[in-house]
Amino acid sequence: MNKKIAVLASLLLLFTGTAFAAGNDTTTINYSVAAINEVNIDDDMETFRISTATAGVQPNAEVAAGSYDITTNGASNTKKLTAALNGAMPAGTALTMAVTAPTGGTSAGAVTLTALPQDVVTAIDGVAEADIAISYSFSATVAAGVIEETEKTIMVTLTES
Repeated sequence: MNKKIAVLASLLLLFTGTAFAAGNDTTTINYSVAAINEVNIDDDMETFRISTATAGVQPNAEVAAGSYDITTNGASNTKKLTAALNGAMPAGTALTMAVTAPTGGTSAGAVTLTALPQDVVTAIDGVAEADIAISYSFSATVAAGVIEETEKTIMVTLTES
């Protein structure tokens, strides 16, 4: 009986070992992650129309809110957002923009926009966030006179610090 069990165990090991034996091989893959720098501004802006003032005081400014989305895989504190207009504002008027910083970034607060790029958010880390607040304010003094409806483009750029 012991002899039969020993033979059976040997056969079982022999067949089991062969059944589970497998060849193996390796393969090599190449991979990379490119620089990702995306910013999307909510472009559903309203028209600013200054039409009221209190006697003895400059006209009331008009304000609006918007938002933006950002994705960047830059290293810590290596990115910033700049903003610039496509041309100068008329004399006696100003357009300001206050951009809330994404997590880890630093907002410059309300910035009066010009045709030259100005920092609106600095020290941006690698981040992916959506619906971050932006506020706009358009003001005019009485010296601006009457201005027909005109369009300005705000260029927001995600760039190296």
